[in-house]
Formats: sequence, C-alpha cells, structure tokens
Amino acid sequence: MIKYWLGTALTILVGLSACKMTDPAPEDKKSRKFADLPAYFKSENSQLISGNYILNKSVTLNNEADKVSSVADSTTVHDLLKPFQDIDLNKPSLKEEYDTSSIYDSFSGKTTVIYQSKGKQTSPSEITMELDKTGNIQQINIHSYTSNLVYEYRQDLQYIRQKQVRMATYQKIAFLQPKVLEAVVSIAPKNGN
Repeated sequence: MIKYWLGTALTILVGLSACKMTDPAPEDKKSRKFADLPAYFKSENSQLISGNYILNKSVTLNNEADKVSSVADSTTVHDLLKPFQDIDLNKPSLKEEYDTSSIYDSFSGKTTVIYQSKGKQTSPSEITMELDKTGNIQQINIHSYTSNLVYEYRQDLQYIRQKQVRMATYQKIAFLQPKVLEAVVSIAPKNGN
C-alpha cells in the first residue's frame, strides 16, 4: 500500500513540475506593469554591436574634458548601456512604487510615457520614454535623485536610439567639493552614412 501512495505522489509531483516547466511567457508578459527596459537594452546592445558603429566619447569631470573614439565592440557597448539595462521597474519590490501617465501627440502619432516615483526616494525617480507611432521606443530619459543630511546624488541618463547616450552625475558629500561628471557618446555608422 505504501508503494502505491508513493508511486501516486511521485506521479503527481512529476505532473505538477511538468506543468510549471511549460512556457510562462504569456503570463509573465501580462504581469508586467511597465516596459521591459532590460530586454529593450539587451536588443539595442545586440544591434549596436552588429551594426558596425563608431562611438565618439566626450567626458568632462569637474570641468576637465577628454575625448576619445572607439569601435562599438561587445565590451564597450555593454559598459555603455549597463546603467540603463540595470533598471527594471517590474521587480516585485517596485510593484506599487510608480505612477504611470502618458501623453499622445495626435499630429505625429508619437506617445510620451512617464513613470514617476510616488514620493519616496526610489531610484530612479522618473523615467520618460518617447515612442514612435508604431510603439517603438525612440528615446529614454532617466532621472535619479537621493538626498540626506550628508549626501546628495543626482543622475540623468538619456538614450536616443542608436544616436546618442548622455550621462550626467552630480555627487556632493558634506564638507567636500561636489563632483560633476558628464559623458556624451555619439553613435555613428562606421562608414559615415
């Protein structure tokens, strides 16, 4: 009798695990409240690497500037898009932390989508996306802000699809001079088109 129940329990467990192993993608997509930014930037990463682009970087740290150009290889592009790709508002811990609003431009067919923190010092504090008339993301602006008695930090990230990345950071620790960093990376086709 024990073998019978053990066999039945094993059959049920195998059946349940098989059910869980089926493709959860449709349910997962329904549970997403916000745009899947990690997936978007993973796709952009692949397109920039395979698109044969040149990256022209201009970096300014506390008024000292430096410029450099490089080929868009996998490491360079990964590092460039990592601050964007790390942002995932669909994490369970952020489920109720943001309000969503959108503005539709009936002349151009473009839509602006805004995710705004509900007032806590949630990072990022605001994300603004510009979508073309087919719903594809063309530009993303991300603003983060943290402040307390000893520390202030602001960061603005901007991605213009396959054209430019801009990062501006302000960091101030009590009794120390602030650090201001701005990096602008222009993305251009290697052949100059």
